[in-house]
Amino acid sequence: MINLDKLIQPIWEVSPNSVALINFDPDPKKRTFRYVNSAFAELTGYSKSEAVGGPAALLNGPKTSRAAVEACEAAVSQGKPCSVAILHYRKDGSEYTSHATVAPLVEPDGGAQFLILVEALIPSPNPASAGEETPEGRVVVSLHLPMPLKEFPTGDLPKHLVSHAELEDLRALWTRLRRDRPLPQRADFDLATMNRWASHLSVATVMPGGRFQFRLFGTELARVYGQDLTGRFLDELTPRDLWSVIILHYQEVARTLQPLFAPISIANGRWYSEVSRLLLPLAAEGDANKPAFIMAADYGRSY
Repeated sequence: MINLDKLIQPIWEVSPNSVALINFDPDPKKRTFRYVNSAFAELTGYSKSEAVGGPAALLNGPKTSRAAVEACEAAVSQGKPCSVAILHYRKDGSEYTSHATVAPLVEPDGGAQFLILVEALIPSPNPASAGEETPEGRVVVSLHLPMPLKEFPTGDLPKHLVSHAELEDLRALWTRLRRDRPLPQRADFDLATMNRWASHLSVATVMPGGRFQFRLFGTELARVYGQDLTGRFLDELTPRDLWSVIILHYQEVARTLQPLFAPISIANGRWYSEVSRLLLPLAAEGDANKPAFIMAADYGRSY
């Protein structure tokens, strides 16, 4: 079967944000682009063939903040993500400012072979803010979840979601592929089958110390959650009161090795919204007893 990793590039290809993978060589000068998506090519003017194999500093130029670059290098060298507003250069020499996040893609053993770079163009950049990094290189993502809220003027809110047909089918697939093992492997899921859920799908690495990092974040999820969270660590997302609950859901799945239906709801007076979620543990090749990844699918309520 086709490894679920094969699903990553098709989803990244339709991402509205620029996404690139860079080999995580200890020497920054030896790092090169290994993959770029279509949004990267559109944003920078470099074709995929021109960018892949090129140096990781390809987009840097005379006005690129050294402080921002050094802050991110310090963060990733410690296995941490970094988020900055930074000035980059296109192939034609023109400047653009983006909100850039660079993070190691951590494997279940704690190591990382690649860095992921996600850039979102800032249409009207404030020159004074370019190159300012968040404290200690931490990712700060302002989110209002879920989106959008729906108004119920009478205050008579809908009953809490109990399930979703797409999630029921996904859970049945997980059970079927598990067979008599404690967990199915990530490689058990083929691209053709998973394409049905692709835009609603996320995959997070289960990391040492109980942390989780998104390796994949579907395009529909980016719309619902207001951000492409590929490469982000769950414990560094805001609002913290919401994400702390979501992290508990992930921890429960990692502990029990069982699927978990865990909808998210938010209410503010007569405003209400809800996302139906299913979390599924997956094993890495060779160890069916240990959760290495958690796959989730999210569907917003249809009113």
